Amino acid sequence: MAKQVDISTGSFKELWKLSLPLMISFLSLFVMIFVDRLFLSIYSTETLNAATSAGTLSWSFLLGWTTLASLAEVFVAQYNGSKQYKKIGEPVWQMIWLGLISVVFFVLMGIFAGNFFYGAPSPTNHEHNYFSVTMYFGPFSVFLAALTAFLVGQGKTPLIKWLALLGNLINVILDPILIFGIKGFVPSMGINGACIATGVGIITQAAIMFYIFLQKDNRERYGTSDWTFKLKPFLKCLKVGMPPAVFVFFELLGWAIFYRMMSQIGPIHILVSSICQSILLLFVFFGLGLEKGAAAVAGNLIGSGKIDYIKKVLKSGMYLIGAFSVLVALFFVIYPEWLMDLFFKSPSAFDSHTSGVSLLEGAQLLEVKSLIRFGLAITGIYLVLEYARWLLSGILTAAGDTMFLMISGALCVWLLVITPTYFFILKPKAPVEHSFLIWVLYSSLATLINFVRFARGKWKAKALLIQTEDSGECIAADIQQDG
Repeated sequence: MAKQVDISTGSFKELWKLSLPLMISFLSLFVMIFVDRLFLSIYSTETLNAATSAGTLSWSFLLGWTTLASLAEVFVAQYNGSKQYKKIGEPVWQMIWLGLISVVFFVLMGIFAGNFFYGAPSPTNHEHNYFSVTMYFGPFSVFLAALTAFLVGQGKTPLIKWLALLGNLINVILDPILIFGIKGFVPSMGINGACIATGVGIITQAAIMFYIFLQKDNRERYGTSDWTFKLKPFLKCLKVGMPPAVFVFFELLGWAIFYRMMSQIGPIHILVSSICQSILLLFVFFGLGLEKGAAAVAGNLIGSGKIDYIKKVLKSGMYLIGAFSVLVALFFVIYPEWLMDLFFKSPSAFDSHTSGVSLLEGAQLLEVKSLIRFGLAITGIYLVLEYARWLLSGILTAAGDTMFLMISGALCVWLLVITPTYFFILKPKAPVEHSFLIWVLYSSLATLINFVRFARGKWKAKALLIQTEDSGECIAADIQQDG
């Protein structure tokens, strides 16, 4: 039986104990991506840039579906908090069914969408190849998100940490083998090999998680043997999960357009953006783990009728952000070279495979490194602001205030990132460092909007309504709007 974190007050200790394994899980995922890009930077700069541009677009579809599936954790958390244990397996199974539905979507995207976005496939069309292969592995990420919700909602997160580390180990082993090949045994697959290595790691995690989900103890206590499709619970999950899923899609689609614009300006813009984003991804794990942890803690508190403790969850989260900001400052401001220089280990990688011309020479290389240092310093500020935004989003999501998050989040990305980037960066071909200032503007205002929403308290009136098995009464029905 997986170890469960006791959730009763939303204290610093409770939030930390629940969030830490989730942070490690997300760290493992993003280390996969980071390692992929490190190997691709050695293989060629063209494949590194393609992984950034096409990767962000593929994530917009992929994370839209996985966000929807993972919202089963909100129901699991509230059922767990209200001690309706037999109903916990129900929302998880409905999202597993969602994963089966997603197979059709991802296969069609893999076959046709790459041509639409990037033109005809070819060995040198790296963006097309990365996008298509990632799409084929998409359904397994949806399955993993649904199954992970089963443990996250109950506060049983340590197991997730170990499975994530296993998936990452598989990726690290397969990456150099599949990207570069082994002469006489394994052909060099380039950017396709990076996608396959990550996909195999995710499949392994999903398979083990499914085995655990169906263990005898879980079948008897949590009803995980009831695999039937149930329309009403399925639609209930979609109602709560669709707004954040749509938001994630539009947010990442916006960032995909941003990186597309960087590539249109020139190779230096997209190279600087690619390296800064790659390092950024290595630290995103903290915010996403904190968001999931805060959602699980808040969901359990709401389910047990302890809504007054939610403010303590926010306070605990801000303490955690303050502590972790020291590490962000170390790698983004004080010693950025520690990670930045990893991308400059192979000078030959900066020779274009298509033109044979070096992308960086002499003084230009020094200039690019200087731009990256500046970009990382500004990115560090942006990242800390994002941590606060994700913390607030986790709490609001636990209360079911997901429609607000969708509308405000999508508008912020398109009005505060895409529009100014187009008019003030792309059109005048402005220096790349100006684009990082746009990131900070976006995150500052988006975080402020979420905080105002939380402070006004309207989310309290939207706390999810779940039925108790004995009385059939809504345990959250008496929560009144106080904003």
